[in-house]
Amino acid sequence: MTASTAQRPAMSSHPDARVWVVDDDQELLTLLEERFGQCGWKTRSFGDGEGLDQALRDDMPHVLVLDRLLPGQSGTHLLERLRKQGHRFPVLMLSALGAADERIEGLETGADDYMAKPFLWRELQLRLERLLDYRRELTPQRPPEQRFRINTIVFDPARLELEGPTGVINSLSRGDASLLSFLCLSPGIAFEREQLCQATGSLVDATNSRSIDVRISKLRKLLNSCKRGSGRMIEAVRGRGYRLNTEVQIEPQA
Repeated sequence: MTASTAQRPAMSSHPDARVWVVDDDQELLTLLEERFGQCGWKTRSFGDGEGLDQALRDDMPHVLVLDRLLPGQSGTHLLERLRKQGHRFPVLMLSALGAADERIEGLETGADDYMAKPFLWRELQLRLERLLDYRRELTPQRPPEQRFRINTIVFDPARLELEGPTGVINSLSRGDASLLSFLCLSPGIAFEREQLCQATGSLVDATNSRSIDVRISKLRKLLNSCKRGSGRMIEAVRGRGYRLNTEVQIEPQA
């Protein structure tokens, strides 16, 4: 058994949400379908990536629970392919591989959250609720028709894109876009890792706090590949966290 079944799930604040699962453990799929149904969610389950691909031709999940160890194509490779195809729905990776470096690797691949097996039902539900919250409101303070001009770079959160002055375009994951949006709304202000975790929709724990360092490193590389000149736009502040060290303008969507 890979989960505690003692506690009945509470009704979700997102009834009728489409929560899909990809896992080759049929017993776990059956349990998840039952539990997610008790939450009020509409669930579809698949034993491999091929089944998911077929379903995506006609419909789309609000959030996807993805096993890392799948037959044929692994969950990480499947997720990389989904992101390259433009699928931006939130993904929670669920795996027996739970070491810190393995979880960080999953987040780097494009997962929005990561849980190790065995897991607690209540924790899984709370993490999925959080992802559904952030799907509905990526950045509550910012109207969706606006974008950010960071120095000479245009950041479009709706399209999950960074565009440099020479036309170079870099794609962002949903989590990276959430993090950069949060920093853009308060340029010059340093935020702790725990605050940045919350901005990306992750529950605050030691591994997710470490994953912020990975996301920041990735954002720095993407920003540097777009801009002209040297210097870091995202600066580490000793004893505090990170801040966006440049002016930001908010402009209408093109």
